[in-house]
This record gives sequence, structure tokens and C-alpha cells, in this order.
Amino acid sequence: MKRLLIFIMAIFVILPSMAEDAYISVAMPNSSILDSNTKTLLKNKLLNMASSEGVASMETCAIAMIPEVNVLNKELVEGGMRNITSMELSVTITVRNILTGAVFNTTSVSLRGEGYSENEAMRSAIRKIDPAKYASFVKLAKEKIMSYYRNNTAALIAKANTLANQQQYDEALATLSSYPESLADYPKVATAITAIFKKAQTQYCSEILQAARAAFAQRDFEGAANIASTIDATSSCATEAKALLESIKRSTDKQYNNEVEAQRQKVMTRERIATATIKAARDVAVAYYKRQNNYVFFW
Repeated sequence: MKRLLIFIMAIFVILPSMAEDAYISVAMPNSSILDSNTKTLLKNKLLNMASSEGVASMETCAIAMIPEVNVLNKELVEGGMRNITSMELSVTITVRNILTGAVFNTTSVSLRGEGYSENEAMRSAIRKIDPAKYASFVKLAKEKIMSYYRNNTAALIAKANTLANQQQYDEALATLSSYPESLADYPKVATAITAIFKKAQTQYCSEILQAARAAFAQRDFEGAANIASTIDATSSCATEAKALLESIKRSTDKQYNNEVEAQRQKVMTRERIATATIKAARDVAVAYYKRQNNYVFFW
């Protein structure tokens, strides 16, 4: 049911245009020794590193910065009213494709912090990370990411299609969802994403149709048309979807009796459907990443 809701709700959202070349997220290892507040602090530090080099941060995607934190030394200093804990940490940051295991860059840093508890000491240490010092690290990782996608377009599409033929639609979409839009072969990837998503959504035909009818009942004609139009012609409810689209057309014709305006709306609707389909496919991929056991994604 959760996966179904992602399919339906994402149709309403238009994907914003990304000027950046590459997408990246932060994936925290399940075995991380940090508490939740320190994880958030470290995540923000890593995302600041990425944004300094024009990399788009995403909640989840195939390419992730993965920080592994280890304690090198721990001391307890007694004195005054409270004891102070001093800790030396080693933080290894790896930029990796979590689906294929491909590594694009890695670096390590040693940090020392103090606090009244181990968590406070580790948080103090993480605060000392200066994102500006890692520009060259991110730049090289970005270059390798772009090269990876540029040189493996056909193989990635073939892999995604194979997964789709096995009805592993979410993994298929996850394989392609992080492909940079700025690369010349992105239209091929977008076509593959759209085709795979259409195959996937036919499993939920009646539910998608119900969502379209709900939008129509609220006189959200554009939203209803966008949802209904994603129902494939081979779906079990294709006839009902076609009938609903005819009803929507009659209603919108009353709104747009000017022929020029009506044609403009048709063009805009086609564009919205294409964009919404890509966004919906990416949301399916997000759900797939969040089900992985080795990492924790959080925003």
C-alpha cells in the first residue's frame, strides 16, 4: 500500500529543474556509533561539501556519501564538578554507488572533541569538519560520477529493462533514477524510465483511476487528466480511463472555448504528464533505497 501511494501521490508533483550536473545523497551505515543528533550534524556537513561543487543533494539516490566513524582514542579527564570525556575519531567518507558498489572517491580525517558524555564529545569532534576543505575531494568524485554514467548508459538501460522484465520495477527505476540530466544520453534514459514506469503502474490500474476520479470530482481537471493519462492502453481499466478523459475533455472545453487557449493547454498537459511520470518514477526509486538494510537514509 505504501508503494501504491507513492505512485499516485507523485503524479501531482512537478519535478523542479536541476541546474546541477550530478545527484548525491548521504547514506549512514546501520552500524554507525553516532546518536541521531550527531548523525544529522554530520549529514549536513557532507551535504554542504557536495553543494559547494554544484552537486544536487537528494533525500536518497544511488550515489551516496557514506561516512564510517571509528573511535581512535578515548580519555576520561576527572576534575571539578563533572568529568570530561575526550575522544579522537577517524571519519572515512566514501562516495559510492550503493547498487553496484562502484567507488568514486574516498577520504579520511581525524578529529578530536570533548564533552560531558561520549555523545557530546563525538558531536564536538564532528563540528570541526570544515566542508570548504573538501572541494577537491567532491570535484573529483563528481567528475568520476559523470564519467561513470556517460560510459555506462547502454549497460544501465539494459540492466533496468532486464529487471523490469522480471517485474522488479522498483529496482529497475532505482538503477536509472540518479542519471544526470545534463548528459547527452539522458533522453534515452528518460524514455526507458517512462516505459518501465508504465509497465509498473498497470498493476495498480484501478487505484490510479480512483485517484483520477477524485481529482475530477474536485474539478481539478488538469490533475485528473495527468493521472488518468498515465494509465497504459493495455491496462485492465484502460476503457474506463478513456471514458474519464472524455469527461474531462468536455469539462475543459467549457473552460477553454478559445481554440488557441485549448491547444496551449493540450501542450502543457503533455509536458506535465511527462514530467510527473519521471518524478513518480524517482519516488518509487526512493522507496526502494529506503528498504535497503545496510544504510539509513534520513532527511
